[in-house]
Amino acid sequence: MANLDEIITPVRDDFQAFQEQLCEATHSEQPFLRPITRDILKSGGKQMRPLLSLLIAALHGRGSDPRVRAGAVLIEMIHWSTLVHDDVIDEAYVRRGQWTPGTLLRSKSAVLVGDYLFSKGLAQAARAGSFGAIRSATQAIEQIVDGELKQMEYARRTENTEAIYTEIIRGKTAALIASAAECGALPAFGDDRTAQPVQDMYRFGELIGIAFQIKDDLLDFGFSDEGRGSKTGKVLCNDLREGKMTLPLIRAVECVSPAERREVQKHLRRAADSPESVRWLRDFVRRSDGVAYAVQAMDRYLGEAQTLLAPYPDSPVRRAIEAYANFVVGRTL
Repeated sequence: MANLDEIITPVRDDFQAFQEQLCEATHSEQPFLRPITRDILKSGGKQMRPLLSLLIAALHGRGSDPRVRAGAVLIEMIHWSTLVHDDVIDEAYVRRGQWTPGTLLRSKSAVLVGDYLFSKGLAQAARAGSFGAIRSATQAIEQIVDGELKQMEYARRTENTEAIYTEIIRGKTAALIASAAECGALPAFGDDRTAQPVQDMYRFGELIGIAFQIKDDLLDFGFSDEGRGSKTGKVLCNDLREGKMTLPLIRAVECVSPAERREVQKHLRRAADSPESVRWLRDFVRRSDGVAYAVQAMDRYLGEAQTLLAPYPDSPVRRAIEAYANFVVGRTL
């Protein structure tokens, strides 16, 4: 599998220009905010969503378009904003071994930092005339909020189904990745979201986003999925503690009796405060075919995404996008 540096190679100059623009966009005149935004920038992860925007733009001959870079900045800052807000909602104190902004600030201040990042991203896109990106990104925000609310609605409920789960992750995770891909394609088609290549790229990002979330849910259990690794930098079984019904658990519940479902329900309700219930639920999933079923679903979404690249001629950029998809799903974090 290609490493991230190899994936970046076809758009390296554009990616560097994006990072410089992102650094400028996060600079604040408020002394209070400077160390916060600096720390967020320093621990900002792999910047996979803006990288996808740049790769899709390059695939359509618009790799150096300033509207694409501004759209990529908007997508990344929305991502940061949602992380900050999620940390406040979830009362999360550590992410990948680092203190979160919500821990270092009062919750009220952390929410304002998230709002600041979102508004700065919108300003960057507006100044560059990236109005297609703004429309795409604001729709993604609607979907993210809808997905989060639906996840809260179905927490600790064993009547959750694969269809409901897919609807949730399509909103809360896949929507922003789909928007990143769409933002890369839009400038080549006059910001026409109905153009077939734009719709195909949106769908590509959506499929990758769904596969990404399934992989993340598998990693949360800490099981090895067919040798692809499960070493993570996060606390295992956090989804169970929060009462989230992810695909491995949904599948496991589908295959048991009503009495066993009631037992699952009991442990889900206790999981927030009971390590014993967390262990019981993890073992319950381990005994089922839930993990294998989730891996198959993840691979199915990945395969469908790859077919959307078939009409494009072979090129370093297309190969980089194919490698990007495999990298996202094959990650071990």
